[in-house]
Amino acid sequence: MAKRRVVITGLGVISPCGAGWQPYWEALVHGRSHIRTIQSMSLNGFPSKFAGEIPDFDPRGYVKQRKSLKVMSREIQLAVAASQLAVEDAGLVISEEDKDHIGICLGTGIINNDLDEVGIGIRNGMDDEGKFDMAKFGQAGIRSLYPLWFLKYLPNMPACHISIAHGLRGPSNTITTSSASAAQAIGDAYRTLERGDADVMIAGGTDSKINAYGMGRFEMLGLLSRRNHTPQDAYCPFDQKHDGIIVGEGAGLIILEERERALRRGAQIYAELIGYGVSSDFNPDPRQTTDTMGKCIAMKTALKDAGIHNRDVSFVVANGSGIPCQDIQEAIALREVFEHAENGLRVTALKPITGHLVYASGGVEMTGTVMALREGIIPPLINLKNPHPECSLPFVTDEFQPCDGDIALFNSFGFGAQNVSLVMRRGEFS
Repeated sequence: MAKRRVVITGLGVISPCGAGWQPYWEALVHGRSHIRTIQSMSLNGFPSKFAGEIPDFDPRGYVKQRKSLKVMSREIQLAVAASQLAVEDAGLVISEEDKDHIGICLGTGIINNDLDEVGIGIRNGMDDEGKFDMAKFGQAGIRSLYPLWFLKYLPNMPACHISIAHGLRGPSNTITTSSASAAQAIGDAYRTLERGDADVMIAGGTDSKINAYGMGRFEMLGLLSRRNHTPQDAYCPFDQKHDGIIVGEGAGLIILEERERALRRGAQIYAELIGYGVSSDFNPDPRQTTDTMGKCIAMKTALKDAGIHNRDVSFVVANGSGIPCQDIQEAIALREVFEHAENGLRVTALKPITGHLVYASGGVEMTGTVMALREGIIPPLINLKNPHPECSLPFVTDEFQPCDGDIALFNSFGFGAQNVSLVMRRGEFS
């Protein structure tokens, strides 16, 4: 049985740039970073003061059943909002019959508890001397929490709420592979459509790390940037000054659709997804710069799956995490994969615009890659002034560059282990 072709017909983004793909794309094209000084939490004890924070997000504009908000974390709210935007952008009218053939694959992971909410239970679990008592917590502490509070923090709940919001009965899956989650969710949704298990898939990711738990975990891992001078200039992947990530929050979901179905309904086609590669690193330690085999495998597998040569790729949207060792790994891998391409390949990266959106990064940055193909414009990698000696690549910097090529490769790599590469071709009616 021949593989079915898969196209992208809708884009839904909630990011620090605003609601919808349009403000995100405008920020990319003009190199306007939306990283700011954090406003929503106390910064005491945190060396990093900046983040890609979403201003003035009101979930009530997207969640029809207001009672559902009681069991929705911020990550769930962002995901539902992005799904609504994606469905609207695709002009997708979901009939009762369609619901059996539309599914979802979402990248999420650890959803961080609200400290104020959990604190009530912990406080009520203290003994008379002020020490935490597990037995008392099991009795009085747990009972003081909202009975359904745990449903806000299960990783599969964003996909569940999206399925409920749109009445979907097709395949549903949740991918939790660190910051590669959203891109892998898109790749797995692509495979679902290829083999005919669904006709439409909503795919991408959601995350918010701007909270004490999220920031604290990254600080303990030593992954946060400590550059706290100017917010817009602080995040600098591949530069000699790169020293870690600046976190952000957001959700990016796309509508993947079987090509013939999309053509029948006259849908706009942003791009065609033609290749998917996934791998894991031999050494999961992100400080190990010599292990680039996994990243090479992901890219080479995606190119092979697409049936193309490296010289066919017009530009690469790199992962560009800003973690020094990971930047070096990716640069070495890109040079190996595209060693003899000789086609004027150019490279950019998008995280300095929004911050690292972690589980959501693949969905949001995939949208940027799709728009770059559609518009024939490669956005600049901002804040790259002095490339690290081991990160020598043909980067697009300072200003956007025109591109008349038809094929792009997008990388999304997890923190030290999981690697995803996706290849797409310019849409037929873009």
